[in-house]
This record gives sequence, C-alpha cells and structure tokens, in this order.
Amino acid sequence: MSTNNNPSVPKPVDVYELVTDRIIELLEIGTVPWRIPWTTTGIPMNAISKRPYRGINVMLLNSLFYPHNLFLTWNQIKSINASVLPGEKGSIIVFTKTIEKDEVKDGKIVTEKKYFLRYYKVWNIEQCKDIPIAYHPKINEELPPLPECAAIVENMKNAPRIVHKQAQAYYVPAEDYINMPRKNAFTSNDDYYGTLFHELVHATGHQTRLSRKEVFENPYYGTESYSQEELVAEMGACYLKSYAGLRIEDMSYNASYIHSWLRVFKNDKKILIQAASKAQQAVEYILHPRVPEAVSKEQEEELEVGIAA
Repeated sequence: MSTNNNPSVPKPVDVYELVTDRIIELLEIGTVPWRIPWTTTGIPMNAISKRPYRGINVMLLNSLFYPHNLFLTWNQIKSINASVLPGEKGSIIVFTKTIEKDEVKDGKIVTEKKYFLRYYKVWNIEQCKDIPIAYHPKINEELPPLPECAAIVENMKNAPRIVHKQAQAYYVPAEDYINMPRKNAFTSNDDYYGTLFHELVHATGHQTRLSRKEVFENPYYGTESYSQEELVAEMGACYLKSYAGLRIEDMSYNASYIHSWLRVFKNDKKILIQAASKAQQAVEYILHPRVPEAVSKEQEEELEVGIAA
C-alpha cells in the first residue's frame, strides 16, 4: 500500500463545514473577513502565475494578514527549489470539481453534470525559505493606480438606471433602477459609493444580467434567500471598495452585526461559500473587462496536486 506524503492533497471531509467553521472562528474573535481590505497587501494571488484567487478564497487568504498576499502550492514550492519553514502550516483554498456522466433518460442519452467542492493547501511566501527573488514582491514598487469610483459605475455594461427620488438606497428589480439619496446626504464620497456599490451588486441579479432568483423573486426579510442576497451584496461591495481603494467600515465592535451572521452560518453550512461565489460573479460583471484574469476553478493547482481526473 502506497502513501502520499504531499500535504497539499485533500483528505475526505465536509469542505463546506471546514470553510464555514473557519469563518465562524474569525467572527467569534471579532474579525469580519469580507471587511478586511486588501488594498495595501494586494489581492491574494498565486506567486508564480500571478493570477488572483476567487470567491471565498479571497477571504480565507486575506484574513491571514501576511504583508504580501502571494501564495504557492506544495508542488510549486518544490518546483522552484524552495521549502516550507519548520512548523509552518498550509492554509486551505477551495475549488469546484465538475464531473460529467452520460445517463439514459426516456431513451435518450443525457449528459449530467455533478459538482463537488474540494480543497487543497497553499503557503504564503513568508512561510517559505529560498524563494527565488523573481517570486517576491518588488521593493518599493508603487501600487497600481486604482480606478475612480465614478468610472466603475459609468463603465458597467448593461447598467441599471440610477435615480435620486427618495432619501433611501434601494434597488427595484421590476423596473431595473437604483434609487440613491443625493451625495450631500452622506458624510463622505466613500460612504456614497460604498452604498451605491452595494445596490449595484444587487442589480447584477436582474434577469438580463446574472439572473439570481434571490433578486427577481423578491424574498421576504428574514428568509434564507434574503440573507444570502444581502451577504452577496455585502461581500461584493467590500470587494469593489478594496478594488477602488476606499475605506471599509470596521464592524469589529458591532456585536449584533457579527452575531446575526454567526446565526445564519451555524444554521446553513453552504450559504457562505455560495454567497461568496455569487458575489465574485457580480464583481466580475461590474468590472468587466478590467478585473484581472482569475484562477478559474484553480485548474493549474488541481493538476499539480493530482486532484483533477
């Protein structure tokens, strides 16, 4: 019987529970992972391919608070003749593996797709030694110029109308418009655009865009669908604020805010990862084509650690 000593390779576990437990752990110590800005550390990305990670992986890796969000898989570390420092542990990231299977239904062959959530581990460059200089961040390199908030709104394809009829912020799916209070009703431009980004993420759920049923079916306050859509908008808005270099409100001391999400996540282990995935899709829709090419289902790492079929 052979053994596999590669610590990147996943063992059979409930991945939804594994990830949700990690986010719950952060919330219980007062850290709201989707509200940690990555403007100064860079969006988490693979140190070799330079492609950013997506969805829940952004939160999982950004919440580690390394000075630079550059990560490597076990096989990548070995491939560049580097090694992991003694005592350092890898951090999980997840991806969706798709398996297609032909089945006969009503005398016809139908291809069914099944989706499985898998995980593997990565290490930050700070956890390693002998990393070649080419894979380190450049010294004194200035951060790339971030886009103006107005440009994000103006350049969104197939954008909803934005009106200023009432002193409330909301999105109306049936008529596909966003109502916003006027700018002078906000304490700063940051607050105005942060609120607008939240509503723009909601608007991506319209049937002419990403068609999220949680939007056009208009779920009632307090329902699971309502909670998930609010989390999608919350996560998406925080991503857009980091992308634009805006201040992100610190919710560490808001016990009721944290407890409300703890209650949701403890009742449903899947809602967090599903919401993060939908938030990522919303952000990519709003920023297209400016958003950097992301690691799609972590394909290169799947092959490296022998996960892909």
